Amino acid sequence: MTHFVVTGPGHKKVGIIAPNFREFLSKCRRKFGYKKNEEKDIVVYLTDDTEVDEEYFEILSAGTHLRVSLPGEVKTPDYIQQLAVFLYQCLEQEPNLHQRVLKCLKEPPTSDRAAALLELLARTASNTVSLTSRDKDPEWFRGLNTKFNTKEGVMRNSCESRMRGYFQHTRQELLADTPHDHPHITNAITFFRHHLHKTRHNSSYFDRSASDSERLCDDKGFFSCEGPYDQHTCPSLHFINPYTSREARIIFSTWNLDHVIEKSRTVLPTLKASLSSKKGRNVNLQYFHQLLFLHKDTTIPSGNLKLVHVACHVKKPHQLKIEPKYIYLFQDSTDNIDGPQTSHTGKRLHQQDIHYYTRSKKRCLSTTTRRCVRSQVKL
Repeated sequence: MTHFVVTGPGHKKVGIIAPNFREFLSKCRRKFGYKKNEEKDIVVYLTDDTEVDEEYFEILSAGTHLRVSLPGEVKTPDYIQQLAVFLYQCLEQEPNLHQRVLKCLKEPPTSDRAAALLELLARTASNTVSLTSRDKDPEWFRGLNTKFNTKEGVMRNSCESRMRGYFQHTRQELLADTPHDHPHITNAITFFRHHLHKTRHNSSYFDRSASDSERLCDDKGFFSCEGPYDQHTCPSLHFINPYTSREARIIFSTWNLDHVIEKSRTVLPTLKASLSSKKGRNVNLQYFHQLLFLHKDTTIPSGNLKLVHVACHVKKPHQLKIEPKYIYLFQDSTDNIDGPQTSHTGKRLHQQDIHYYTRSKKRCLSTTTRRCVRSQVKL
């Protein structure tokens, strides 16, 4: 008894188990509603339109996909059948593509967006997407340093390199035309370096094996463009899986972690001016760290990075500014917290070499987050 997957009229698909060709035709008649006198006229095909007769049927392997029809029935063109199977396999591997595919089907046949979708689906359907090691998919690693043995390691290094670049740019801008021993600027650079080191330079953003809360892709490595800085979603069909092929990995390197509030035009000039001011000791470094290095999402409202396709990377000045109220740390004077006064309405809280106390116990705290609440202050 051999099992076959059979497609009949109206694209109806059924499973049929039959020991021989005659029993197969009989079951096809019943499954697809043919008349009894039509059974002898049923024609059986492979998916490539090869006709199957009784002799050929005997050597077919279990699980073979077949098509049946009567002479004169309109057959689905082979390329449509192949495309249907192809899309089904793609969507099995990438469920997140479903809505995008439906949207794309409304496009005109000559649409560039439709062509881009099919090209990506072809790469997504590749059997290599689930492979991770160099020895299993050597082509993916071609041209890379031999120290990398997994795709996840390469992608972590890619994100880390971007963050190191942001840090070096920040350091250069802060030290430009400034004494290298300026205490507040030196402290800010040390602060950023320390926090990036603790999070491994946010390398988990590109790592599909990281936890859901840390990565920007799904567990197969599928990334979606988050759209221009001033839009909530991508208006185009921009998505990619750099884990599928060497070409996809190279293309992904052109995607940007875009600063919503611009790093060069806004964030760094504001940070440098604030550190150089009389209140430089009170600059909220945690806030600026988020603006410079953290992804923007619901868990980090002050995060400032969006992953965008190069076409969604807006080069002209962004019409966004830093909120002045977040630049410096301060605490309302009604809280009885020891510290130097800034005015009759508030007290300053220093991030550098300062002891923070609870109002109730006046006990020194040494922690790592800087958030003020009315009954307690945590560093």
